[in-house]
Amino acid sequence: MTKKNCILRVAIATPLRRLFDYLPPDSTDTSKFKPGVRVSVPFGRRKDVVGMIVSINDKSDFPQHKLKKINYAIDKQALLENKHLKFLVWASNYYHYPIGEVIFSALPAWLRKNNPIGDFRESVWSLTEKGITTDPNLIKKAPKQAQILNFIQLNKTAVNESELNSLYSRSKQSLLALEKKELIIKEFKELTDKEIKINKSSFKLNKEQKDATNTILKSIDNASTFLLDGLTGSGKTEVYMSIMEPIIKANKQCLVLLPEIGLTPQQIQRFKDRFEVDMAIQHSGLSDSERTKYWHDAKTGKAKIILGTRSAIWTPLANPGLYIIDEEHDLSYKQQDTFRYSARDMLVIRASRDKVPAILGSATPSLETLHNTQKELYKHLILPVRAGKAKPPKYQLLDVRGKKMYGPISQLLVDEISKHLQNKNQILLFLNRRGYAAHLFCHHCGWKVECERCELPYTYHKSSNRLHCHHCDSQKRNVQQCPECEEPLLLLGHGTERIEEVLAELFPKATISRIDRDTTRKKNAMNDYLEKIHSGEIDILIGTQMLAKGHHFPNVTLTGIVDADRGLFSTDFRASERLAQLFMQVSGRTGRGTKEGTVVVQTHNPEHPLFKQLIDHGYNFFSKSLLQERQHSSLPPYTYMAFLRAEAHNANDAKRFINDATMKLNSLTKKSLQLFGPIPALIEKRSGRYRYQLIIQSSNRKSLHSHLESWLDELDHVKSGKKVRWSLDIDPQDMA
Repeated sequence: MTKKNCILRVAIATPLRRLFDYLPPDSTDTSKFKPGVRVSVPFGRRKDVVGMIVSINDKSDFPQHKLKKINYAIDKQALLENKHLKFLVWASNYYHYPIGEVIFSALPAWLRKNNPIGDFRESVWSLTEKGITTDPNLIKKAPKQAQILNFIQLNKTAVNESELNSLYSRSKQSLLALEKKELIIKEFKELTDKEIKINKSSFKLNKEQKDATNTILKSIDNASTFLLDGLTGSGKTEVYMSIMEPIIKANKQCLVLLPEIGLTPQQIQRFKDRFEVDMAIQHSGLSDSERTKYWHDAKTGKAKIILGTRSAIWTPLANPGLYIIDEEHDLSYKQQDTFRYSARDMLVIRASRDKVPAILGSATPSLETLHNTQKELYKHLILPVRAGKAKPPKYQLLDVRGKKMYGPISQLLVDEISKHLQNKNQILLFLNRRGYAAHLFCHHCGWKVECERCELPYTYHKSSNRLHCHHCDSQKRNVQQCPECEEPLLLLGHGTERIEEVLAELFPKATISRIDRDTTRKKNAMNDYLEKIHSGEIDILIGTQMLAKGHHFPNVTLTGIVDADRGLFSTDFRASERLAQLFMQVSGRTGRGTKEGTVVVQTHNPEHPLFKQLIDHGYNFFSKSLLQERQHSSLPPYTYMAFLRAEAHNANDAKRFINDATMKLNSLTKKSLQLFGPIPALIEKRSGRYRYQLIIQSSNRKSLHSHLESWLDELDHVKSGKKVRWSLDIDPQDMA
């Protein structure tokens, strides 16, 4: 293609849903401008904006003399291969989200700017002559420096900085201090690929695990999708690793998605024990430089295992061999703001495009996934028994109406805790509400302490003596007296802090730890807690849903679900599914070792059919009845949905825009879609903005998307849209 008819179509991180046409610079070799190369371009009034070439055309819809010229190419080689670019374009089209924002959100933050990718040499620290002879015990006032110096002396060779960072938290300052004392020196070495070494598993697969492994391995060169449906503790991770072995031996890569950052250290260690290969970690807890290095390792094929949370789905791979998503039902796989994608759905699409198998693992599969197995789009593999000698837990459904209570804990549960402590076992208590009390209320006049921005109750946190809104994250000082009548306020409802206080009074000799978002904010805090649990230092563990998924606690023999009624009466049609999944996942943390486990369920609604079905028949039976309800009600997965959401400081502005949007859509579709709205969101006001939505539903996915495409072009020109923030959510998972 000559320079004259070379039109470079560039994606720029802007809310506009389109590519932008540019010409190559004068007197420049056009061969360096390829799809996947970042370029500097003039854009609007800005002279230096980062874009990425997506395609090269010989024509433009605009007169050529009006097209601007690219400033220069940032990259010498394409950052993204054409195949991966096309996947991102497909995702942009499916979710109707601006292509530039999709592409740049898929890159590490360092590469979204005009920065070179770097050479990624490894930083190593070695001893100076002075460091060889210095006794670490002489560094009395800096114990961490002494530990690091001693470690390097024991190794007698240069030690990788990444290894020191993993062993000693916040090691950077200590390393710099030792360097200043001329005890160690920093050097750089070129990265080399690790020799692939796979250690033999200490676990022997049972019949069901072997059958699942063999079935998947037979389709290793096909784009088949499998649901690995196994009880909690049935050994799904062992099946994953058994399938990964031949793939890694063939020098291919495995992408494994996990729902939470908190699970990552535990899983990293399990994979490291089995596979001595380069790994790439991808989650938001890493620094920009760490994420960029790991991203590069995955892109070049150096990393054989890529382990990460939701956003890892966009990581480019040189030689993909297998895609795995653990706990596929988890809501965290659906992005809830900006680019609202589902990592689970994208994993299936990506595997299909790359012609490699995808494994969706869960003890409580989503109804969408189960529906796909019924349609035989996915192959259903079941692990019906726990691995090893572990047995399913026994359930006790406690009717706490009128019973003696210690705060949120019944006398019956207290007796069970005492019994298991005497037997030197561990106890896990689950309550999905952090803080001390859910409401502050005046008994005299009825005044309530509410967040002005959300018009919802503040949660009282006793540890900080502050009020905290868990919806908009605003905080304020505690209020002890009613401003209306000056009476002292009552505390209503219970959180994890309250349980911790009650248990400390009842069991003063027990070691009690609370794990929630408040106690795990610091880096490595979650990992520190997990180590203490496994070492037996903790007797009673109190936690929110952070502890409900994926964790293996072999010495936990009692799980108490403190408030099982939350979610029973929600207006969200997915609430029963979510509650059942949480119920089974929490129950699955107990009895995973050789000791029998018990689950105590506290409820004010013991006759509710959800509890009876789950306890008597299990999740699969319950999910079949839910699917029948969805089918009769014409709800997903039997229909397809999109939400148009609008928020504004004035409720009427949000309603007006939704009304205008509804009229536009009706005129385009001739009422071939079902529309419901304006409907207030379940949390109508958040962060000072009123929130309304239009629910769009269709029995035909293709018809829904074709109508949305033309409708969105019209929405950009609706006057009432200028007064609101609006967004479109495809396949929404959360009505709040």
